[in-house]
Parts: sequence; structure tokens; C-alpha cells
Amino acid sequence: MSGSPMNMIEKYLERVRVYLPIDSEDTLTEIRTHLIEEAETLGQGKITHGSTMLAIERFGDPKEAANAYAGIGNRVGPLPAEYVQPAIRIVLLLVSLGVAFIIGSYIVGLSILDVVGITNFPFNIPVMIALQVALSLLYAAIIIAGLSAIEKRDAPPSEKTVLESFLGLGSDVFKPKGRWDAAAEVVLGVVFAIVLLLSPIRILFREDFLLFMNVMAILLLADALKGLLFFIAGENNLNLLFEAVLGGAWVVLCMFLINIQWPLEQIYNFDGAEWTLVRLTDLPIEISTPFSGAEVLALFWAIGVFIVVVTNTWSILVSSMKVAMYLKEDKGLWWQGRWGPGRHPFPFRRRESGESQAHSDDGPTYSDGHKESDNIDET
Repeated sequence: MSGSPMNMIEKYLERVRVYLPIDSEDTLTEIRTHLIEEAETLGQGKITHGSTMLAIERFGDPKEAANAYAGIGNRVGPLPAEYVQPAIRIVLLLVSLGVAFIIGSYIVGLSILDVVGITNFPFNIPVMIALQVALSLLYAAIIIAGLSAIEKRDAPPSEKTVLESFLGLGSDVFKPKGRWDAAAEVVLGVVFAIVLLLSPIRILFREDFLLFMNVMAILLLADALKGLLFFIAGENNLNLLFEAVLGGAWVVLCMFLINIQWPLEQIYNFDGAEWTLVRLTDLPIEISTPFSGAEVLALFWAIGVFIVVVTNTWSILVSSMKVAMYLKEDKGLWWQGRWGPGRHPFPFRRRESGESQAHSDDGPTYSDGHKESDNIDET
């Protein structure tokens, strides 16, 4: 099997994660620690590929491990209990996507609600959400039943099955943001904000769009600040609330932007000697479509606004669900939160007085007493 013993453990934990409730990071940390201890015991003080494989096999099927640590039970109604939590996450995923697309289409003037004949806004919203939930439950049940029937289990215990790969889509959504993803948000937010404020760029756009460019620059800087908070402190309720509010601000801005039609008025053209400004209406371009050039540009603009609305609505919904999850764990507003898997500066952080990690000259020393440099035998 390729990969280090620690990678084998992490892959196994990804399988266990599929069957656990959303708020199960502490449970996964506990299982990880026990696996390491078991592998070290079997390896007579060292963690090898063989001892790690035996430790994983002793923990057994991921469904059994999840039940042992979280008590997921045997059955809930007609659905095996091990599939209840994955099904809930899949339903939340599908419903959230549906709501995001409904809001996005409504803002750009293509109401899905009208298409299906439900036009009594806003009372149609609960109807659409209920319909989304029902359809999502049906889709999830059909897919789970179908994949369960054809599933063949001959892969190593650390490799996901086809069914678990599908069910894992729901758990992936609720993973904490990666630290370096947050760093990318900082860089991109600052860079794009500066670009929008540059005079050579602002001159390209219509006069009535310049005010919105200022607002967009402010929101991009706020995005950078949000990324910085995630980078410094990981994921906590304050950062998630900030992300949700910021997503709402982008959606509100898009309600104004959709009325702009197409903001770009002129572009730069290099004639071989110098750069000059050319108005779009003066370009000798013919579009062989039933629509005019202005209508095509307006369509592109609407698609762009739609994408911004959907992604930010999605961000609002996921952040809100995560806040509810952390409140259930009795978390406050601010704490040293979590980063996404594999994104932390030290790849396998352990808990020590919470989730801190001590270091030595020989390498990181974790709360279970293991050192990365001398406890893992790759051979």
C-alpha cells in the first residue's frame, strides 16, 4: 500500500467520518490517537506499515468503529442507522444547492418558482424548500440503495468504497476551511481590490458603475480580512458569522448590479506603437446570433451575477449550519479553531490542553507522546 502509515490512518478516518454526525472532530481525534497507540504497540514501539494495517483491521469496518465511538445504533426506521448521518448531510447539501440556485435565478430575473407554477412570493419559499427536502431524501435513498446493491468490498481498509465516496460529499462540505485556502483569500482580496481602485482600470467602466466598483473594492478587502481571521485562528463562530454577513452583503450588491446590464464601456487596444482606448461600440465585430451585441453582453453579465449570488448564498447557508453545529458543542464566539485536513502547518496535530502542540529539536511531539521524527518507520 502506498503512502505513509499516517496517511493510511487519515484515509481510514475519512471513511469513519462518513458515518459520524457533522460535529465529530473530537471523536475523530480520539480514534486517531487510539489508532496511533495501537499501531505503536503492535510495532513494538514503532509505527510501521504492517502495524498500522493490523491496527486498522482491529478497529474493523468504519461503520462499526463509528457506532462504537458515537453510538449510531443499528437501525432508524427502514434506513440502516449507519446511513442516517450521511443521508442527512447529503440532503442538507442538495437543499442548500437548490436554495442557492433559486435565490440566484430570482435575482437575475429567471425565477424557477415561476417556471414550476408557484408564484405566490414569498409564501412559495417554504413550499419550494419542502419540495427540495422531499426530492433530496428520495434521491439519497435511491442512490444509497443502488450503490449498496452493487458494492464490492475488496479494496484495502483505508480506501473508500464507491458508496462512501458518494456519501463523503456531504461530509466534505462541513470540513473546516484549509489554512492556505484562507491565505489565498487574503492575497486575492487585496490584489483585486487594488486593481478596482486603479485609475487606468476605472476609466474603462461606465460612470454609473464607479460607485459599485468602490463598494466591490470594500467587500474584497473585507474578504481579505475574513481570510486573515481564518488563517490566524482557524474556523470559529466569529469568523463564520463574518463570512455569512459578508456573503449577504455580496448578494445585496448583486441585486443592484443586475440592473447595470453591462458595465464595461471601453477597452485598451495596442496599435503597434502605443496603447489607446477604444469604445466597445466602435469595435468592428459582428455577432451572428438572433440577439444584438448588447443583449449578448447583458446575458454574460447576468450569468456572472448569478454565479456570485449562488456561491455567496451557499457560503451563507454552510456558515450558518456550522455555527449551529459549534453552538451545539457549547462553543463561544471566538476560540482557536480548526483548519482543514492536511492544511495545518504540522500535518497531524494532536490535542494538548485543547488542540495545542509542543515541539522539540527532533520534531513535533504530540500530546500522546509520539515524535514524528523517531516514531514512524516508513520501511
